Amino acid sequence: MTYSELLPLLTVESKDNGEIFTQTRRLEQIKSLLQHSPYEVLYEGKLSIIYGKKDVTPAKAQLLVSSHIDTVYDRCFCEESDSCWKGTFDNSATNTALVQLMLENKIGDLVLIAFTGDEEIESRGAQEVKRWFHQQTWHPQAILVLDVTNEGWDDAVSFTIENDRGFDLLTAYQLISSIQEAEQPCVFLHDALPDETWIYGEKQSPDDRSYPCLSLCLPVGGDMHSDTGCWLRKEEPQMYMKILSRLLESLA
Repeated sequence: MTYSELLPLLTVESKDNGEIFTQTRRLEQIKSLLQHSPYEVLYEGKLSIIYGKKDVTPAKAQLLVSSHIDTVYDRCFCEESDSCWKGTFDNSATNTALVQLMLENKIGDLVLIAFTGDEEIESRGAQEVKRWFHQQTWHPQAILVLDVTNEGWDDAVSFTIENDRGFDLLTAYQLISSIQEAEQPCVFLHDALPDETWIYGEKQSPDDRSYPCLSLCLPVGGDMHSDTGCWLRKEEPQMYMKILSRLLESLA
């Protein structure tokens, strides 16, 4: 399925009360779309679901990609024009990119995928994912968080890199090289608005761990949290997916 086919399917309600999902339309749609994909559910908690490649031992995985599915909208919608979509795309825009890559089997075998809740409030979905790490004694080498952003919209960039933390110099050099090779305009923001990197990249308790992580964000125009929706340029998601694949290859 194409991005334009998937986006309206995933721009549907998804809410939680900080403890459990209370509106699950998007979660159920993701599970349905991936039912016959190369992926299987490794864990389903109250505020997260984690996928891994079938026939690949999860313990061998090196990376995690995390994309939150909770929304703050009273009504979700997706409309199409010649050059843009308009809709409630926080965070269905990157959920769609991730699901498309999973359906097309374009993510490496050693990558786990998490869809999470409660990002808009306390990021308890990401906290639940971290607890699962510890229970499995599995610790990713790096985590990529996917989200939308207003940064870079006016400059028509294809993606932004935000809230990077914890990478050693060699890995940082590899990431920068991958981005430069893409030859696409982008924005770097070392300290941006809070997102799941604030959970994955910081110790939440003395016995917790922090992980190297960054947010790869897809620029949108307008108020991301408004029921009137925001704008997403049609040409941007394909480059966003390409840079996501490129970054995963450089980190693996």
